[in-house]
Amino acid sequence: MVTNELKQKEQQFQTIYNNLDAGIWSVDVQRNKMIVCSNGVSNIYGEDAIKFLEDRDLWESFIHPEDKPAVAKAQHQLQKGKTIRQQYRIYTKKGEMKWVKGRCIPTLDENGKLVRIDGIVEDITAEKKYMDQVEYLATHDHVTNLPNRRKFEKKLKNFIRQMKKERDSLAVFYLGLNRFKHINDTLGHDVGDRLLQRIANRLKKCVTPDVMLARVGEDELAICFLSLAHMNECQKLAAALFQEIEKEITIDDFSLYVTASIGISIYPHDGEDVKTLLTNANLAMRRAKEIGRSDWQLYSPLMDSETYKSYHLEKGLRNALLQNEFFIEYQPKVHTNSREIDSIEALIRWNHPEWGRVSPEDFIPLAEETHLIIELGDWVIENVCKQLQQWKNQGLQTVPVSINVSSKHLLKRGFVEHVQQTLAHYNIDPSFIEFEVTESSIIQYEEHVKKVMDELKKSGVTFALDDFGTGFSSLSHLKDFEFNTLKIDKTFIQHATDKGKQQAITKSILYLAHALNMKVIAEGVETKEQLAFLQKHECSFIQGYIVSQPAAPQKIAEYLKKRFL
Repeated sequence: MVTNELKQKEQQFQTIYNNLDAGIWSVDVQRNKMIVCSNGVSNIYGEDAIKFLEDRDLWESFIHPEDKPAVAKAQHQLQKGKTIRQQYRIYTKKGEMKWVKGRCIPTLDENGKLVRIDGIVEDITAEKKYMDQVEYLATHDHVTNLPNRRKFEKKLKNFIRQMKKERDSLAVFYLGLNRFKHINDTLGHDVGDRLLQRIANRLKKCVTPDVMLARVGEDELAICFLSLAHMNECQKLAAALFQEIEKEITIDDFSLYVTASIGISIYPHDGEDVKTLLTNANLAMRRAKEIGRSDWQLYSPLMDSETYKSYHLEKGLRNALLQNEFFIEYQPKVHTNSREIDSIEALIRWNHPEWGRVSPEDFIPLAEETHLIIELGDWVIENVCKQLQQWKNQGLQTVPVSINVSSKHLLKRGFVEHVQQTLAHYNIDPSFIEFEVTESSIIQYEEHVKKVMDELKKSGVTFALDDFGTGFSSLSHLKDFEFNTLKIDKTFIQHATDKGKQQAITKSILYLAHALNMKVIAEGVETKEQLAFLQKHECSFIQGYIVSQPAAPQKIAEYLKKRFL
């Protein structure tokens, strides 16, 4: 009976052993001989198992030449009894390149001498290709296939390091297309997208392979030229770029003409880091737009003043805090299928006594520049907590409220304590507060921001990654920061029903969020078609005009009574 059971188990083991996709092997180190080699090894390498059994070192001949040093270096750890895990490339017997994941487990004798190595090898080529595809989508613009802002900044950082080492210069050209928004509005996004593609293709031919060309905004491109500093060189390049951009483009019988404005900043004269160079090139581009179309400007420190904005708007902002001109509107986020309110987002608004409503796009960047964003942020947190307490006192069943928070606010000393004290003062459970941050706001202060997030998460506050996919998207941020929620930017939702790369990106983001067990919210949902697409691909929550535009607290109180929208 026992013998039959043993035979049965041995047969089961043999079946599993011979049919595993992974390869299993074992080496007798003292005899320098491979003693076990499963069919899985043969399937991966395309070589008979018997060949591996005959030649213990045969596997090394399959390793990609570029990966051999790293693989060999790791092998020394086995002598110390350490298990090693590696990913590297191989060429099969037929010459096909594969990615494999290997694990080597050493066995030492009582004297600490290596006597046996057992191993498992897996083919991870498909997984690698998928991750490369997702990484490409995250670092490239879906319309033009140019690198996006995130990729451009990363490459520019490397170029700056290189130029510093070589004591050389580089120039950043910031291009703003002057008629692009008008074309989008009048002829539609499809025509606008194809126009961008044509311009991108022209500029690709205009620059050499070592030049970095990227799309860094809706109607903005950036180019980095190495070893460039003289004004006459910049003038020649600007003239060549204008010539390419301003040629007639025919799309669907429409003859289109686009002009551009170019701003230029030069390293190290106009800045020694990525942020400063891009900011100054952008500032120069805006000055070129003020002067006239088809113009270019070198950055000048005088541009920093921007007298009108810094005086009038900043003065207005400071007065607004004193005169209580700010107020908050709230926009619901609901369950995609049931329309039950899940949470709401707090959105700061400014009602100026002379100008009326000032767009957040105008005053938020200024608040960031002048550090008033910290005071505004404190004001929002205080008023959201006060509002939550008021709704509770009215007997309403409240839901969590999300607050947009800038990196400068997160970096403020005592931010965590201030949040905790405010919550305690108004008797608000921390789980009812969610902070929304963008990748662009954390990118330069990752360690500090992560520390602040971890402290607040311990007390129950949650965090959402806002505007995912708009230029800075990094998979490492999803892994390292462990956000509770991922918000898909409205620019993706607007094109989600178009069959193309934009839809593929949206699907990939949804798949990624589900795989990471993250709550995912689609922003800017406006049409039934967009809603149907999101339902089909199991996006659990939506936010947008199809449900409700941002509304006053009184209206939200009515929503909370109804619970369903």
